[in-house]
Amino acid sequence: MKLPGTALIIFILILPACGNDDPASPGGSGGDTTPPSAVSDLHIVSSTDTTMTVAWTAPGDDGDQGTADRYAVRHAPDSITEGTWATCTALAGVPDPEAAGTEQSLTIRNPGGTSLHVAMKTADEADNWSDLSNGVSGSFPPAGGIQQLTSSGYNSLPCLNNGYVTWIYGDGWDEDIHIANLNDPLPSPTPLTDDGGEKDHVSNHGNELVVWQGRPDNLEDWEIYVYSTTSGPEYTAHTDNSIPDMYPVVASAGDFAWLQGSILFEDVMYWDQTDNQELIISSSCCPTSEYSAAAPAAHDGQVVWRAWHRATSGPHSTYLWENGLLTDLSAEVEANIAHHYSIHDGELAYEYSGNPTQVAYWDGATAQVVATGIEPSLHNGRIAFTFWDGHDYEIRYWNGAQVIEITDNDDNDGQPSLWGDWLVWVGRPGGGPNQIFYMELN
Repeated sequence: MKLPGTALIIFILILPACGNDDPASPGGSGGDTTPPSAVSDLHIVSSTDTTMTVAWTAPGDDGDQGTADRYAVRHAPDSITEGTWATCTALAGVPDPEAAGTEQSLTIRNPGGTSLHVAMKTADEADNWSDLSNGVSGSFPPAGGIQQLTSSGYNSLPCLNNGYVTWIYGDGWDEDIHIANLNDPLPSPTPLTDDGGEKDHVSNHGNELVVWQGRPDNLEDWEIYVYSTTSGPEYTAHTDNSIPDMYPVVASAGDFAWLQGSILFEDVMYWDQTDNQELIISSSCCPTSEYSAAAPAAHDGQVVWRAWHRATSGPHSTYLWENGLLTDLSAEVEANIAHHYSIHDGELAYEYSGNPTQVAYWDGATAQVVATGIEPSLHNGRIAFTFWDGHDYEIRYWNGAQVIEITDNDDNDGQPSLWGDWLVWVGRPGGGPNQIFYMELN
């Protein structure tokens, strides 16, 4: 049958409209070809050990007008681009769009891993999709989980080496040295001493050598005590004199360093087990008539410390000692504002004075600021440190590329010690006495 001319014209006009009414393609119902604007202010508003909350301003249905139809939010372990968008993982539980200009948010639970990158797109009811939003990224503690090692007493100053952690344990009256092997399936504290008195600044080389400063009561000066498995095992007083011996730190399986002398008149001492001799390693740089020294740090026969000229209140200096050779590192680390060192394989982490104080890293050639924080502990080019979050202190970890949040609680965490894949620190669960916490980073 031959259609009248007018009907034929109408038929031709309707066909294209019906043919494009496909929800899978742009320019659908009503010929809408204007996509929503891309979200440009995606940002992180809060995070915990296991979640990250992101927020954004809702775009419109057409550009920034009206209300869009739906969002697609995706995550990946690396930065998201248009080229990688299709391979990223879609998130469930995404809210429906609200009117343009409305603030919206989404809480994301850690899908696994330590780094989370997030981006999003917006679609209207005609399936016009916006361009990719800006991306945001956050970090989570590495897999392994935080464990509490102690549950009683007052615990402080953990020191970690080769999987063994030593610390000061107090019962409110006396203090003793405790040790635990984190490589055990269920590590538990074991006392190394049971004589009470005062103890401080414990350091260890695994379970082979443990050193600390101690005194029977506060009327006597501090002495250095040594626990060794090579002769017993047993612990003995290494020093017995009438001047303070303080801040001992293990330098190797048999050697250790410490400060000796009254306050502001200290020498940096070194016990060389191989030659069975005690050395004054600061004498070539810092005669006690002119200089004072701060607590040393040591590793693998190397000792580093800060010194300052008393007569002029400066300048401050940083010295590295190894096998009788003394190196002045003052220029490399800006010694006037560098302090509280941690050393490993000739590299340094330290506090870098400022407002606020920052953690810096010196790789043997150049120095860089890593993050805001205090109390750095360095191992294999990575640093654990304490961070003030505006409410209390938390533990952070720099893996050489980015800072990862380890704790986010009300426990006032601090005093981190890092070695290999283990990290230990002190926290106050429930606001009670200090307890020891640990986790495996990988």
